Amino acid sequence: MPNPTAEKLLVFVGGLSPEYAQQLAHHIDECRDLLTAGTDIDTVQQHLKDQDVPIIAAILITRFLGDHPSSLQAAREIVECSPARTPDAGRSGTRQLPADPR
Repeated sequence: MPNPTAEKLLVFVGGLSPEYAQQLAHHIDECRDLLTAGTDIDTVQQHLKDQDVPIIAAILITRFLGDHPSSLQAAREIVECSPARTPDAGRSGTRQLPADPR
């Protein structure tokens, strides 16, 4: 039986198998725990890369870390601009997940 995060993924993302949704949910829950513990988003992105999570999956995972799962563009920018994905870019500070625009 999928956990609540996997069930949410299956509702919001068409075409996912329950097994893949469960794998993504594991990463989402793990990253939420890291953020709750005070880890910055760039370090979370490095963690995903270290786990060999592909960039498309990292975007989907990041999308579900915030309070607004419809913000795919914000998630894409976080992942693509992360020092983990662009090692040439120097760290100019840490970024936060964008606030829910509602």
